[in-house]
This record gives sequence, C-alpha cells and structure tokens, in this order.
Amino acid sequence: MHSVGISFLACVLVSGSVVPSNAVGASRLPEQKPSAVVASGTPTGTSAEFNSLRERGNDALYNLDYQTARELFQQMIKIAPDHPAGYVYLANNFWLETLNAGRRLSSSLYSGGSFYEQDAEQDKVDVKREREFSELIRRALAVAAARLQKDPRDAEALYYHGAALGVRAGYNVTVKRSFRRAIGDANESITIQRKVVKLDPNYVDAYLSIGLYDYIIDELPWVWRTLAKLAGLSGSKKRGIERLEMVTKSGKYTSDDARVLLIGIYTRERQPEHALELITYLANKYPRNYLLGVERAGMLFRMNRADEGSQAYGDLLKDSRVSQAAADVVNYQWGEALMAKGDYAGAVERYNEVIKWQKADPSLVSLGHLHAGQALDSLGKREQAIAEYQLVLQRDNVFDSHKVAGEYVKRPYVPGKG
Repeated sequence: MHSVGISFLACVLVSGSVVPSNAVGASRLPEQKPSAVVASGTPTGTSAEFNSLRERGNDALYNLDYQTARELFQQMIKIAPDHPAGYVYLANNFWLETLNAGRRLSSSLYSGGSFYEQDAEQDKVDVKREREFSELIRRALAVAAARLQKDPRDAEALYYHGAALGVRAGYNVTVKRSFRRAIGDANESITIQRKVVKLDPNYVDAYLSIGLYDYIIDELPWVWRTLAKLAGLSGSKKRGIERLEMVTKSGKYTSDDARVLLIGIYTRERQPEHALELITYLANKYPRNYLLGVERAGMLFRMNRADEGSQAYGDLLKDSRVSQAAADVVNYQWGEALMAKGDYAGAVERYNEVIKWQKADPSLVSLGHLHAGQALDSLGKREQAIAEYQLVLQRDNVFDSHKVAGEYVKRPYVPGKG
C-alpha cells in the first residue's frame, strides 16, 4: 500500500476508540475445516492452556486490570516462547496501560485538531518504559520472523507480525505523538493482513484491519480519495462495515475489538442508536471498565438525552472505585459534553472539579483551565476567562494549549468560531 494518509487515519481511528483495538488474536469462521497453515500456528500440546490464558488476559485487559493481564500474557510466553502472540499481547497491554495512566484513553482527545498540533517531532516519554515496550515488539517480530523462515505460509506467524507493527504504530501515535514513525508501520501492517487472507480467506481476525481500511479509504475527503484511486487503492464504507460486523459475529478473540471500532464508525455515520447498543453490550460484559460508562454517558448527550447523560456521569462519580481512581476523567468528559450542548455554566463547574481534584492528571488540569476559559468567554465573563488562559500559559504545554490560550488572551473565544 502506498497511501500515507490512509494508514495514518486508520491508526488514529483505532487509537481514538474507547479502548483501542487490540488488533491481535486468531479466529476462524465457524464450521470451517481448519487448514494446515493455521493449525501449525498453535503451540503443540499447549493449545487449551494457551487459549485460556489469552481469553483471560483479554478479559482482564478490557476490565482495565493491567497487572492481571500482564501476568497472564507472561505465562503465555513462558509456555510458548517461540510463538509471537504472547509478546504482542504483552506489548499491547503495556501500550494501553500507558495510555490510561496518562488519561489518553478518552475518545474526545482525538476528535479535535489540538492533539495533532506539535512543535517537536514527538512528545517526551519515559526512556525506561520506552525501552521495555520496544523490546517486546522486537521480540515479537523476531519470533514471528523465525517461524516464517521455517514456513513462509505460516499464516499465524504472519498475522502476529502484522499485529506487532500495528501495536507499535498505535503506540507511536497516541503515546509519543510521533506520526511520521507510525506511518510506515501502519502501511506494512495492513499489507501483511492482506497477505494473511490470501493464504487463508477464513482467517477472520485479519478482516478487522482490512475492514477498517475499506471504511477509511472511502471516508477520505474527495481530493485524497481521488489520489488514492490513482494509486490503485479502493475502499468501500459499506464493505468495511460489513467486514467488521462479520468479525463481531465470528471472531473468537477480536469480536469486541471490532465492536470498539464500530462504535466510532457508527458515531461518524450518525447512527448513535447502534453505537449505544454496542457500548451497552460492552459495558455489561466488562463492568469494571468505567471508560465504557463514560462513553455511554457521552453518547446519551449526542442523542439529545442530556438529562440521562448527566445522570449516567453522576452515577459514575457515586461509584467509590471510579471516584477514587478517575474523577478527573469523568468530570472532564462531562464538561466536554455540557460544553457541546451550550451549557457553559455547567461546563465550568465540571472543569473546576477536574482542577481541584488532588489526584488529577496534570494534562487534564491544563485542558480543564483552557476549556473553562472558553466556557467563561461564552458566558461573557472575560476577566475570569483571561485568568484561566494565563494559568494555562504558566503550566506545561499540552498539545497546542499554549498557542490556543495565547490567542484567547488577545481575543475572546466565540462558540462555533473558535
């Protein structure tokens, strides 16, 4: 594949979901006779234990229990060190844990342009953690390559090779905001998944990436879509959605990943009822994942059911586990929802709750000041708004917060005009 923009947009859409898609796992269409290619990818004599660890690990991951997930994925590596899956799952768990710790598992962070504004090639990251993540990806690729050297038609190894590249692309976009580095990995990952389905058309999980690709390429602006066609690339939103829906029905390990992607797609396609249905399903299945509750509340706001949305946010804050661990996330998202509906006074109240919470993430505090200033400007309280913008300028820059705050110190924010 030759389109840089398409792969990048696909990576961002995956990363901007409620729970970024694992993009890993292995499943086949039901009632199909397993091929020798796929069968050879399962560790001999350990398949039952191996698959049990994978399922339990993914369950823990979706419930935001990263420590348990990490332990289970480490056991996968212990019983099958020559299989790439354990390394990929462990790297994926590391990525999502890092995002959650930095409050970057909220979809609204990726919906505007601020996240993509940058003055440097990438954000600063913890060197030790970066080294640990990179080593996991290196080992995953090395193990996959060793298997493919023995058998170039090993679809399982090929699949996880592509999955490892996809996880690294997602990590570079969302953690490091290193967009250039992500492009090559995203391109290669999708190309590899196409090779997987050529080897075995019944390898369902590969259609997760391919379906997303189909949707993205057809969703591009007219100019980009024309350039894509000239490069020999084509897509179909209808086909992409159908493929993702197929994975929700037939996928053994990635059906919920497909549901996460479809939540974002249904929202873009103005089908909030379908998105809400999937969110509710996942929230019931993974009750410890408060982020699904946050997303459900936000979706109710988008459906003009603001009272129900506020009730849902309020209920989350009444849960002691959530209020002690993520009050900043809930209040920030609540403020965003109120701001979008024009309830500026209510939005200021929520942003202030973020700011005053002692355990609040510094980045969300900065964004809370910024958006509180915008809400105060919308209420005509110019002096208070300027005070908020000046506080933003005194803090570390978050995305383009200094640039935006500096502009609004000079001129008031106007709703709908920016």
